[in-house]
Amino acid sequence: MIPNRVGRTGPQPADRGLSPVVGKTLELGVGVLFVALLTATLFGGVAPDYRASVGTELGDRTLVAAAERTEAAVPSGDALRVDRRVAVRLPETIHGDPYRIVAGRADGGPALTLRHPDGRIGGRLLLDVPGDVAVGGAVTSTSPSWIRVVGGDGGGTRVTLGDDASEPRAPTGGGATTEGTK
Repeated sequence: MIPNRVGRTGPQPADRGLSPVVGKTLELGVGVLFVALLTATLFGGVAPDYRASVGTELGDRTLVAAAERTEAAVPSGDALRVDRRVAVRLPETIHGDPYRIVAGRADGGPALTLRHPDGRIGGRLLLDVPGDVAVGGAVTSTSPSWIRVVGGDGGGTRVTLGDDASEPRAPTGGGATTEGTK
């Protein structure tokens, strides 16, 4: 039997069954609002700043790794002839975007430069190679990259950075070879 609602002076027995449902709904709403505000705060401010700093650090590490690989590919000064091709492994993206590493001269010496669409990511690093070594070429992060070292017979050494997307595959001569010493 349903009690009769007569007058509006106080809570009626039919209203008491609704109170726990309303209370739980309000608690759930407050919880959802808290999670939404926390998510908006993290993805709106904290996460993008962290991601940008990680991108900058990864760019620096990538440039250093490419420079070390380039310097290691150049033979010591006592080699007469060299024709060597070395693979370079690079991350496909930094901060979600592809990038390039360009070799050339900068600040009076051979250098590698990282070029990225985000202005905060990038840099230039001078190479520690002998003075008669000429450096050129570029690699992109989206295709397999390599370093080719050719030289000898008194003509100096040429280091070329390349990848399978920008240049035709150069013959390797059966791998890394260094012939003769002074």
